[in-house]
Amino acid sequence: MEEKQQKTEVTGQQNGLAIAAMVVGIVSLTLGWVPFGGLVLGITAIVLGIVSMKKTHNKGMSITGIVTGSLATLWSLVITGMMILAMLALGGIAVQGSTIATELNKATDNFNKTQQTMIDAKKDFSKGSTAVFGKFEVKVNSVQRDYVPADEYNRASEGMELVVVNVSVKNVSDSSESFYAYDLSLNVNGIADTMSYIVVTPEFKGGNISKDATATGNVVYEVTKGATNLKLQHEETILDIQNSGVKTLTYTLEI
Repeated sequence: MEEKQQKTEVTGQQNGLAIAAMVVGIVSLTLGWVPFGGLVLGITAIVLGIVSMKKTHNKGMSITGIVTGSLATLWSLVITGMMILAMLALGGIAVQGSTIATELNKATDNFNKTQQTMIDAKKDFSKGSTAVFGKFEVKVNSVQRDYVPADEYNRASEGMELVVVNVSVKNVSDSSESFYAYDLSLNVNGIADTMSYIVVTPEFKGGNISKDATATGNVVYEVTKGATNLKLQHEETILDIQNSGVKTLTYTLEI
C-alpha cells in the first residue's frame, strides 16, 4: 500500500514536470518578442520537457513544452540579435556587431553538427559489444534468466520469468550527466517495457554520473517465460533546431 502511494506521488511529480514544461513553453512563446525574456523561458521549457519525457508516459505535454520552448528560443534569439545589432550600429561599432553575428552563426552551426552526429550515429548493437547510447557507454556484464527470489511474494507471475541484467554505464561526455535504472527498458520482440520493482543487490540505481565515471549494478525485468530476442533499450530526446522540433533517438543492445 505504501509502495503504491509512493508510486502515485512519483507519477504526480512526473506529470507536474510535463505540465510545467507545457505552461512555461506557451508563456515563453507569447513573450518571444521580449529580448532575453523569451530566451530564458524557452530554454527552461525545453529542459523541463526533456526531463519529463524520460519520466512520464504522458509525453504530449512534454513535447508541447519542448516545441513551443524551441520556437520561442529561436524567435527570442532573432529579436535579441536584432536589438544587439541595432545598439552596435547606433554606437558606431557595426563591425563588432557583424563579428558577434558570425560567432552566433558558428555556435549554431556547431550545435546543429553535434545534434546531427547523434542522429547519424549507430543505434543498434549486438550481444557482447559495448554500446554507445548518446553520452553513455553501456555494457552488459551478465544475464541471469528465470531468477527466483527467496521471497515468494516477489516471484514472477504465472507464465513469466524474471531476468536479472548486470549492467555498467559510463559517462563519456564532457560534463556530469544523469542516468537512472528507468532509463533502460527491456525490448522483447519489438515491445519495450520498464524494469520490475524487484531488487537484486547490488542494485543499479544510477544518478548524476561524473565525466568518465561508471555506475554498475543489477536491473530486473519480468518477461514471458522463455522469451527470445531480448534487447536493452534507451531513448533520448534531442532538440533539432534545423527542423524546428524534437527528435527521439532509440538505442538497443542485444542481451
